[in-house]
This record gives sequence, C-alpha cells and structure tokens, in this order.
Amino acid sequence: MQAGQDSALRWLALAVLLAGGFLPPLDFFIVNVALPSIREDAGATPAELQLVISGYASGYGVFLITGGRLGDLYGRKRCFLIGMAAFSLASLGCGIAPSAPVLVAARVLQGSSAALLMPQVLGSIRALFAEERELARALSFYGIMMGMAAAIGQFSGGALIQWNPAGLGWRAVFLLTLPVCASALVLGSRVVPETGGGADVRLDLGGAGLISLTLAAIVVPLSVGRDQGWPLWVFAALACVPFLAAGFVRYEAWLRRAGGMPLVDFGLLRIPSFRRGVLVCTLFFFTTCFYLLFGLYQQEGRGVPPLQTGLAIVPYGAGLFIGPLISAPLVRLRPRLLSIGMAIQVFFYVVVGVLVARGTSGAVLPGAVFLAGLGQGIAFPRLFATVLGDVPASQGGVAAGIANSAMQIGAAVSVATVGTLFFAVLGGETGERAYAHAFSIAQWTATAGLFLAFLIAIPPRRGPDAA
Repeated sequence: MQAGQDSALRWLALAVLLAGGFLPPLDFFIVNVALPSIREDAGATPAELQLVISGYASGYGVFLITGGRLGDLYGRKRCFLIGMAAFSLASLGCGIAPSAPVLVAARVLQGSSAALLMPQVLGSIRALFAEERELARALSFYGIMMGMAAAIGQFSGGALIQWNPAGLGWRAVFLLTLPVCASALVLGSRVVPETGGGADVRLDLGGAGLISLTLAAIVVPLSVGRDQGWPLWVFAALACVPFLAAGFVRYEAWLRRAGGMPLVDFGLLRIPSFRRGVLVCTLFFFTTCFYLLFGLYQQEGRGVPPLQTGLAIVPYGAGLFIGPLISAPLVRLRPRLLSIGMAIQVFFYVVVGVLVARGTSGAVLPGAVFLAGLGQGIAFPRLFATVLGDVPASQGGVAAGIANSAMQIGAAVSVATVGTLFFAVLGGETGERAYAHAFSIAQWTATAGLFLAFLIAIPPRRGPDAA
C-alpha cells in the first residue's frame, strides 16, 4: 500500500481480513461439540471422529509455511482470495458429505485451505500497519477476533446441534458459515490491497516439499497416534524428523549458494524477538488441550448436553475477547503485556484444576475459566507483535506461517501427550469424580508447559545505554 493511502481504507481492509481469518479457528472450535452427533448420524467410528479433528489440524499445520511464502511471492490478496474460495468449497463439502470418510477428506482440504488463508491475514496486517502503535492496535483486533471465534465456536456448535435448523443436524455447523465466506470473498476482492508479490521469482518447490514432509512427520503422528494405540509407524515417522529437518536446512543453504531464493530466510532466526516469539508460540499453544479436556469433563463426566457444554466454555472465549480490549490502551505496559497475560493465565489454569478436583460448584469455576481466558487474551496480541514486530514486511507472510506452524506443533504435542495422560489417569473409570481427577492432573501438566513459556516471554533486561 502506498504511503498516502487513506487510513480509513486500511482499517476497512483489516475488517475484511479479520472476517476471513475468523472462519478457520471458528471451524476448529465449532466441530468439537458436534462430534457425538456426527458419530450417531454418520455412523463414524472413533478413529474417524478423531480424524475429523486431526485431519483438519494436519492439513493446516503441514502447509502453513508454504502458504505464507506463497503470499509473499505471488501476492497476499491473491492468496487470501484463493484460500477463501477453497475454504468455502471445503466447508460445502463437509456439509453435504454422504459418509464419514468423505467428511474426513473434506476436513483435510479445509485445513489445507486455511493454511493458505491464515498467513495472509497476519502478513497483510504487518504490511499495512508499519507504525508500531498502529500495528499493536491492529494485532489487538486480531486477538479479539480469535477470542470471538473461540467463544462463538464453542457456543454455536452446541446451540446449532440442539436447535437443528431445517433438520440439518451437525451439517449446520459447516453450511451456515457459507454466507460469511461469500461476503469475505466479495469484499476482499474490492477493498483488500495487494501487499505482496510483484517480483519475478518462483516458489522453492524443493524446500516447500521438504518442510511440508518435516511438519507432516511431526503433526500427523501426534494427531492420530493416541487413538490408534501408538503403532510402530508413529515412532518411525517421528524418528525421521531430525533427518528431514537437517535435509531441509542443507537444501536451503545449497539453494542460496546457487543464487536461488530459499523458502525460508534463516536470517529471520537472527532476529532475537522473532526467535524468542516462535519458541513461546510452540509452548503457548499447550492451551489447546484445555478445550478438548474441559469438554470431555463436561459431556462425558458430568453428562452435560451439547448446548450447556458450549456455554461452559463461553467464559473462556469471553475472556479472550475482553483481554485485548482492556490491554490495548496500556501503552506503557505494552512490552510486558505478554508476560503479564501469561502469568494471569498460568495462575488461573492452576485454580481451574483445583476447583474441578474439589468439585466446586456455582459461579466460582466459570469465573476462574473467564480469568484464564482473560490472561490469554491479554497475551495473545503481544505474542504476534513479538514475532512480527522486527520482521521485514516483505517476509511477513512466511514469518506468520512459521509462527502458526509452531503453534500447531505445540497444539499437537499437547493434545497427544496431555491427552494420553488424561486417559491413562482415567483408566477406563466413569463418573464425574473420575473425570475430574483426570482433568486436574492433565490440566496441571499442560500448565507446566505454559509456565515455561511465561519464563521465556519475560522481556530481557536492557542495559543503561540501550536505546
């Protein structure tokens, strides 16, 4: 965008980008509560139900870095619109899927489309808002959008299943997002400026293939391993990760020496804030298992119906929504908001585990869930500001893809390890007390990973002569 571009148009473009970016996390959250209905109506096996979730997560996690680089090279607006169109078709495919295997295939396509769509949102924000204060404000709106997706996704999933509009059942959670998809496509083509591309370059296909294989060897085994009983192929795939990663690094170095343009500029890792931010991103998304395990505790342990299960998680989404709103004006605290928010989140994650273990009823548990979400909402925009703040605008897309890939890896690791711990502690028992005990142990374990992220997120001390 030119320097003289009208400021109002930039904020309008941001609104359209956020509307498109709202859909991938919404579809992640909205499906969780619909799984029992998919099992009953589509006759899905437990393995197929797991793939409805992990297929989306795998498609998303594997192609994020490539998706971000495509936007940098060929235009972020173009890739946003292509990703939005593909995501719309995949959502339609999910909604009309005649069987569970077709639904799983559509979910993989949906996740892959989201991997092209989402990096363009953050990459465009980085390019549109060069001034630090405006960038911080724009990223606060991004955090609000993610909070809304969490809150609306959990609640509307249960509400739509219980409401059952036009007899659609679980299909409504996919089909009723199509009007938003269409609106984002039409408005995006008109008001979102092109902020990438223009250079006579080609995508590094070799690097894209190697990094995608590396991410697949991490995300796919961790996403499906537990439900398949940890077969041998899972450990074989994970054992290949160091060799694939080393091959990727060597190939990128060779391509640069040969005068080509690598997929990832490893100079990004020489930026301290980016390096620290990516590490925090990985551990920060240990929070993902909270949604899964809290939902299991509510539905399977307490026997709560889908709508009430969705309502139980709404306080967390409300905290995610309010956190960026109340922290955006705190300019003087801005460098420390990431660690402050994470400290609040860690403390109330521990409290939630204690309250569930003690069987506390009333408004105390929803209050603690809200405050945990509030802490994450305060931290979330500053996490992306840390990752992207010192990154050149020309590499904003690939940097966003790396950050989102780190989050997906953290999510996959947490769901696999903490989820396995949850079921090991549960040990086949039933009833609220058994589920409460398993949830509390798993929750405190995930909180330990988040606490490590908090320690890393504490800003380094600056010397007396620092600018």
